Amino acid sequence: MLNLDQAALLHRHGDDWRELREVRHASSEDDDLERRLQRGERLFRCTECELEILAVPPGSR
Repeated sequence: MLNLDQAALLHRHGDDWRELREVRHASSEDDDLERRLQRGERLFRCTECELEILAVPPGSR
């Protein structure tokens, strides 16, 4: 299993690689995302664009 605390998540953004940073708190309008984060799911967002990746622990779906 990948330890996300020690890994840098990157995605190709044109000719470069851009970092995905963890979103630790959802906005007050996004109750569904807040519930997902409380269940241990983790959201990562690109620092340059709107790309998001949701990391889901085994057995939580």
